[in-house]
Amino acid sequence: MIEFSSKSKSQFVGYFGVKNVEKIKRELILPTVENFFVARNIQSFKPIDESAAFADLDFDRKNFDDFFAHFYEFIVDGIHKNGDKVEIPVTYCITLDETNCSKTCEQTQIRYDEILLFDTPVFYFIYVDVKDIFSCLRANP
Repeated sequence: MIEFSSKSKSQFVGYFGVKNVEKIKRELILPTVENFFVARNIQSFKPIDESAAFADLDFDRKNFDDFFAHFYEFIVDGIHKNGDKVEIPVTYCITLDETNCSKTCEQTQIRYDEILLFDTPVFYFIYVDVKDIFSCLRANP
């Protein structure tokens, strides 16, 4: 899910390796993500690259160059104009760190947080409890 990145400023970037990651994606991650975005009426969304490793601490505005590099690379890089309309892609990452997710979706009860560009959500941290991952792996191996 998340791999080491020397770009990461945070002291803790979780790495979780499992043998059957496709089972977790198919049975837990994708249904969770799809339910979350359906509840928010968002039809188009994509995950950040799985090799990208960062946490909330990587968005520290004290070091603006690092903040902007991460913000651009993972969030605003896909903004483009389509005719007269500006399209802003929605990206997300799965986090195992509940401290990244201060909000709870009222419809799905999924914990999350978001980064806004003005008043438009452009990036979401979506929390998945590691206990749910273990349960998924244990069910019908």
